Amino acid sequence: MSASSLRVEPGFAFPAEWIALDAAEQRRLHGHCGIPPARYGEYCDAGLLARRTITLNTAAIQASRPGLAPVHVVHRLRQHAPAPLGEKLRLDGRYVEIADARRGQIARSRWEYRQDDGTLLLTVEPDVMMVDPEGKGDAGGKRSTAAPREEDTREEDTGGWAVLTRKQCTPETTCGYCLNTTNLIHTDPATALRYGFRAPIIAGNQTVNFVLEALSLDARPQSFDIEIRFRKPVFWDDAVAIEGRRGAAGTLTGIRAVNGEGATVADATVNAVAYGV
Repeated sequence: MSASSLRVEPGFAFPAEWIALDAAEQRRLHGHCGIPPARYGEYCDAGLLARRTITLNTAAIQASRPGLAPVHVVHRLRQHAPAPLGEKLRLDGRYVEIADARRGQIARSRWEYRQDDGTLLLTVEPDVMMVDPEGKGDAGGKRSTAAPREEDTREEDTGGWAVLTRKQCTPETTCGYCLNTTNLIHTDPATALRYGFRAPIIAGNQTVNFVLEALSLDARPQSFDIEIRFRKPVFWDDAVAIEGRRGAAGTLTGIRAVNGEGATVADATVNAVAYGV
């Protein structure tokens, strides 16, 4: 199926793909995130596997909704078991809902990564906002009767946060991570300005990598269920602190990214995590 055949509509199924993430590509991308190669060992960073879902969302939006800018706003990942580096996985995805939002629409999709024998390793559910530069919604979408999901599930700030890692974004790391992207909002200052940003913004998935790394600082997780919400843009020159909060068992229950001005740019709820790899 060509890119021109992709459609952003509920029920549309993307053609199945076989994908693999090798050690060299993981090392390259992690280099732009300040993540050491030993962090994940011989296993894939689920956040890097999940990049393909955003690439395909972007292609579909650019093909069927030209003029709208795709912006990643929510990402839910459920790792059922870690994927070995280099192993081919079957990727299946479809749109489950198109909902109206203040500046356009939100495309919600569900993706599954399976081994050759059908074993499910990873489920990814991203929300991608299709931003209208004129600030007008699209009447073709479904208006949700509930409050927007990204506002419903905000991680309540009751204190107890501690800095886990610090990241410094630069134009070089942003462009390196977004190598060959067709979404110029990440790499071109003029495009970013057109959509209301003072400078290019890093890919939402790069923030996903920052957040997921926090789960692997103490040990490598066997499985996890996490929902990450992007609150504010992270610009390509921002400094970001990754903070965590632990529950009674000592495991992380919340993670957030805070910029140099003290604003939370992303937060995450860790619904479950199990260690053992």
